[in-house]
Amino acid sequence: MIRLNMGCGLDYREGDEWVNVDFNTGVQADVYINFNDPLPFDDDTINYILLDNVLEHINPGEYFGFLEELHRICKSGAIIDVYVPHYSGMYALKHPTHYKFFGIGSFDIFRPEDCFNGERYSNARFNLAKEELLFFHHKLASMRWLTKLPINWFLNFSRNWQLATEKFHLWAPDEIHYWLEVVK
Repeated sequence: MIRLNMGCGLDYREGDEWVNVDFNTGVQADVYINFNDPLPFDDDTINYILLDNVLEHINPGEYFGFLEELHRICKSGAIIDVYVPHYSGMYALKHPTHYKFFGIGSFDIFRPEDCFNGERYSNARFNLAKEELLFFHHKLASMRWLTKLPINWFLNFSRNWQLATEKFHLWAPDEIHYWLEVVK
């Protein structure tokens, strides 16, 4: 099983199954790449990809191409585990290289069975296995206990409630977590 830790930063993962990938040669990684170039992995070889606060840094003109590259290198049924700042969260707008913002439904156009108003911008297809709002950043280092509070359950007990939470700004989640299952 091959697992990619894309944009690993300081989160270097040990083990034979992990391949740590980053653009920054100042951090420890197994492979250094430019995320705007084709990924240096063979077709249909990857079982799992972790994108922990990576997608928001992809240039807008390269976003769909990057997702198509992830789709290309993954086996059918592979999981792409995505953490990104929620558009209303305190981390979304602070960083000068955050180009993309995410909310409930951000990956609906990649679903194989339907799409939003017939919109298709990519050939990549993913089933949405998980889409959850996270009130606190999942790696809240200084106060890890906050990530265990039941507020995340409250934000996620139904998709309609998630949409209402966004529409009426009832809460401001820091992050959103997706599990994308690759469909080929």
